[in-house]
Amino acid sequence: MLQRVKRLEALRSAPKTPFEVSYGSFDAFEAETLTLIDERKLGRADMEAVLVALRRWHADNVWRGWGQRNSGVYTW
Repeated sequence: MLQRVKRLEALRSAPKTPFEVSYGSFDAFEAETLTLIDERKLGRADMEAVLVALRRWHADNVWRGWGQRNSGVYTW
C-alpha cells in the first residue's frame, strides 16, 4: 500500500523541465552556458539573447506543450 501511495504522489508532483532533467536546474544550465561564453566557446551577444528567451520559456512553463520522444528529445 505504501508503494502505491508513493507512486501516486510521484505522478501528482510537477514534472521536471528539460533543464532540470539535464542540469538539475535552470540556474545550473545558465551557469554552465555563461562559463562557455567567458571561455569564448559561445558568442556573447547571441547566447545572452538565447538565455533570456530560454529563461522566459522555462519560467512560463512553455515546455509543457512539448512532448518527449523515446530518444529524450523534446518536440512540439
